[in-house]
Amino acid sequence: MGLKIAFLKPPIGGILGLEMLTFVEPLGPICVAACLEPAGHQCKVIDLRIDGLEAGMESCRDFAPHVVGLQCNFTTERFRALALARQVKRDLPEAFLVVGGHDASREPEWFNLPEIDAVAVGDGEEVMPPLVEALERGTDVAEVPGLRLNRQGEQLATGHAPVRRTLDVLPLPARHLISHYAPHYYINFRKPLALMETARGCPFKCNFCSVWKFHESTFREKSPARVVEELRQIEAPNIFITDDIFWMNVVRGEEMARQIKASGIRKHFTVQTRTDIICKFPHLIEMWKDCGDLSIFLGLESITDEGLSRVNKSNTAANNVRALEILRDLGVGYTPNFIVDPAWDRADFARLRDWIEETGAFNSGFSVLTPLPGTDLWEEAKREVTTHDWEMYDIIHTVLPTKLSMQEFYEEYAGLWHHVLEVRYRHRGKAKTYLQLGAALATGKVSLGAVRKGMNMAKVFSKADTFLQAHRETEQRAADRASASS
Repeated sequence: MGLKIAFLKPPIGGILGLEMLTFVEPLGPICVAACLEPAGHQCKVIDLRIDGLEAGMESCRDFAPHVVGLQCNFTTERFRALALARQVKRDLPEAFLVVGGHDASREPEWFNLPEIDAVAVGDGEEVMPPLVEALERGTDVAEVPGLRLNRQGEQLATGHAPVRRTLDVLPLPARHLISHYAPHYYINFRKPLALMETARGCPFKCNFCSVWKFHESTFREKSPARVVEELRQIEAPNIFITDDIFWMNVVRGEEMARQIKASGIRKHFTVQTRTDIICKFPHLIEMWKDCGDLSIFLGLESITDEGLSRVNKSNTAANNVRALEILRDLGVGYTPNFIVDPAWDRADFARLRDWIEETGAFNSGFSVLTPLPGTDLWEEAKREVTTHDWEMYDIIHTVLPTKLSMQEFYEEYAGLWHHVLEVRYRHRGKAKTYLQLGAALATGKVSLGAVRKGMNMAKVFSKADTFLQAHRETEQRAADRASASS
């Protein structure tokens, strides 16, 4: 007969709402649901970011699930996930409530709360099916590996999750469960958007990242044939490939491109990769251009070898410069991203501005160095953090002490965002920029709402008070939470 399982994506929250530029589908839940449906279980995915809390919870109550899964991928979602867990327990007290996702897995201890029955640690496809089977049979869930069970204020670890399987044996994501949401997902100015993974894990060990820890330094890939099979399932014209480093396996990257081209599938692919891969294998870029359109996100992190070494990036500043030249020559769009250290002085900011001016990297973005729980950086810096308001851990606010005054730091940080806008206008021209957006609107490739949000974000991020206001608000939120818990 099977059980009913509802997967809930918490509502939008945060301080500035990075959903202005990126708003993506809940890929994890539809991958897990795909493993449950063949066993006769009925699944429902409810995206509260779209439905809203009231309507979404009404839909959940009407569904009457036996199991409710909450996704907490990002540290910034913690308080929202907890508030949602409390609501679920009020509305559906008999349902078994499990929290999963990247953030929940990297620090399950934080989720040791009475509203939560269990935390799934590891890949949901490996942990959830045996958990649901145990609940259906009425057997002890303590025998299911990969869980942290919250019992009387303590957490019972049930052992390591099952060995991760070859990705090709996993079923295709259950995209039918979110088909009614599909038009809402986008990246930058492109919609509708689908997420797709072709590999999991990362062999590198950057100190600010926990991906390699979550996957225990493993790296698994889907075969080119499986990638094409999954692409045939996706209707959206825009695809963001979630692999942390695309083209790690060059031979596989070439074969994927050949098979996608042969299939006749053409999409706008946005991928993430390293500059050393681009420098060594520029032909890969040309091959993937034949599969449709291509945009590349590049975590450059620093403009100096010393800065790269500090974050254990295992790359060189020369590769960063050369890769941008290659992409410009090939006519491929790219978005470089840099890490801004709270310990910077004005000279450090000036050097980065000069580098952007010289290279013309007007699409650059800037992340504030943030020690996220579960990373090596967190272990080094957790005693220095200035707040445990997790909403502030959005990589655009500092949670570490600044060398400059807070006012000066954010003046410089906002100045970087303003600078890239000026560089864009000098290289592209303001009129041309708006004409290109107008042409994209006319073809239906982007929405007017997305354009407005994107342009508004550039203006908002160019003002220091945008970020300073968040620090004032976090003090108020802390006071509110203290009042609510008393």
